[in-house]
Formats: sequence, C-alpha cells, structure tokens
Amino acid sequence: MINIISKSYLRNIQSGPKKVVDNLIKGLSHIGYPYVTNRRLDACTRLWVHDDVAALKLVPSLPPEIKVVVGPNLVVMPRNLPKGLDLSRCVYIHPSNWAIKLWETHGFTNCPMYRWPAGIDTEGFHPGKKNKQYVLVYFKQRYEHELHTIVELLKEKKIDYKLIVYGAYGEKQYKEFLDGATYVIWLGRHDTQGIALQEALATNTPMLIWDVQKLGEWNASEKEMSIFTEEEKAFEPATSAEYFDETCGIKIKNKGELKNAVGYMEQNWQRFSPRKYVLENLSLEKQARDFVEIYNKYFGLSFEQGLREVILRPGNWINRGFGPRAKFFLKDLTRSAIRAYRRMI
Repeated sequence: MINIISKSYLRNIQSGPKKVVDNLIKGLSHIGYPYVTNRRLDACTRLWVHDDVAALKLVPSLPPEIKVVVGPNLVVMPRNLPKGLDLSRCVYIHPSNWAIKLWETHGFTNCPMYRWPAGIDTEGFHPGKKNKQYVLVYFKQRYEHELHTIVELLKEKKIDYKLIVYGAYGEKQYKEFLDGATYVIWLGRHDTQGIALQEALATNTPMLIWDVQKLGEWNASEKEMSIFTEEEKAFEPATSAEYFDETCGIKIKNKGELKNAVGYMEQNWQRFSPRKYVLENLSLEKQARDFVEIYNKYFGLSFEQGLREVILRPGNWINRGFGPRAKFFLKDLTRSAIRAYRRMI
C-alpha cells in the first residue's frame, strides 16, 4: 500500500502535475495495487510525497519504517529545496535522464535520483475515426517568429492546419483536433516528460518536433523565465521530447531543416506507429509497476508485500481538510475563466 501525498490530486483543472498523480492512480488500480491519498505521513510503510513541500519538510522526523519516494513536482532546481533538509532516507524521482543530469550538474547529492515518467492514459487517448484533413500545430512557450515561420510555410504549401496554444485550450478540444490531424508540428519549450505530447502519440498521430537546443530556449512570462539562472538556461541536453524515437516521427533543431521535414511528413505520415511506442514504453500498467518497484530496488519492499499491507496509523494529512480543498476550488475557478477568455480572443 502506498500513501500518496499530493496537492495536485485535489485540483479540478488538468495540468502536468495532476496528470502525474492521476495516471499513477489509474495504473495502480489497473494492476490491483492498494493506495490511499493524503493520509497522515506515517500512515503506511510506503510514502510518496509528490508535490507538497510542507510534507517534505517533515520527512526526517518520520519513523524509520516509513520508506519515502519524493518528487517530481516539488521544486524546479536543487537550490529551491528547503535549506538544511536531510533527504538521505529518500529517493528523488525525475521524469527524464536530462532532468537528473541537470540536477547532478548543479550539485545535488542529497539522495539517490531515479528516472520515472508517468504512464499515459491510452484508453482516454486513442486513435480517432475522422478523416485526416489537416496538420495540427502545437505552440508551447516558444518564439512568435518561429510559429510565424511554420504557419507561412504551411500556407505556401497550401496545407490546411489548426493551431493549439498552450494554456488556452481544453482537453476535449485537444482530442477533437488530434482526431482530424495527419500529424503534429510540435513547437514547444523544454519538457522533462511532455505528457500532452505523449498523449498525442497515443492517438497514433506522428510528430514533427522542432526541438530546443538548450533549456533557455523558450518565451514565457518574466516570472516564469526568472526561475532559471543564465547558467541553467545554457544547459544543452534539454529537449522537448524525451520519449520519442523513429517510429514516432522526426526531430529537427534548426529553422533550415523545417521545409524538408514538412515535405517528408506530408509524404510519410502514415508510415509511423507512435501509439505502439507509447503502449510498449509508457502504459499506465507498466509505469505503475515501475513505480512500485522503486520501493523494492531501494528499500527491499517487494510488490507482493505491498499487496498485503494495511494502514498502520489512522488519520489524515492537512490536504484532506476543507481549507485546502476550498483554496484549490477557487484557484481552478479563476483559471477556468481565464482559459475560457483566451479561447474567445
């Protein structure tokens, strides 16, 4: 049994962190593995602190029998962790190898790090039935001139397209657009996993990825951009698509490659099989089993033991209280209104 400590679990609006916790829960349910959410921190032998820094701060004071996995949605960089916090009893998970390398580069040695991407809901995202009529352009916090280059090229080639802008669409619209797309041109910033990208691949829609060359190659608000130092922005192993191979589509790094890449995709989009890649590498069931295996690898707690475990101590973590739920409800209500407004303009 795993005790899942997550604030994102309480949210109503979909986001990357919410997909991480929701999809793990779906996967655990599929494989019949027991879990509870936001119970007291010492409620179960296995604890996962997903995104709650307040809970993270209390980890050193927990009884020794509580084995702890933390991350990935806690902080952006090691310097953002609470000062002097002892994480030696934990395993810190990251969705990708490049994120682990970034933390290693900037001095994180507090505990082992392990690569674990969230599973993808391949039942919710499946191949559509519509006739394929257009290219879908996905624009996520890159530069307007790059988007302009793509749009002008599609117009020049007389290729119909639809545009999805990060933060200004709903999941229903995304699925509808994917249903009619021959392929996706993905113009996105760095992503440690890229769940929305993988959801598109799960619909068997191949991609042309105009990839980043470094972590700092993105265009967001001043507040968002300030989370990285200039040194961190220069980090080069970063990518928009960590989980991607030749069966999913093609990647380019430069504007000069775009014209030939679009021509290739126009002729060959039906030859790719991206859904097969997702089913083999990122299914809900596989990633749930991989998550449970972390407790065996680092703490010697087997899968079978976990099936028999029960709650050790009754009680709840603060996230189950009325206050946090009301706070997140109001935040989500505001965000929904903003997204609705963006879709209208």
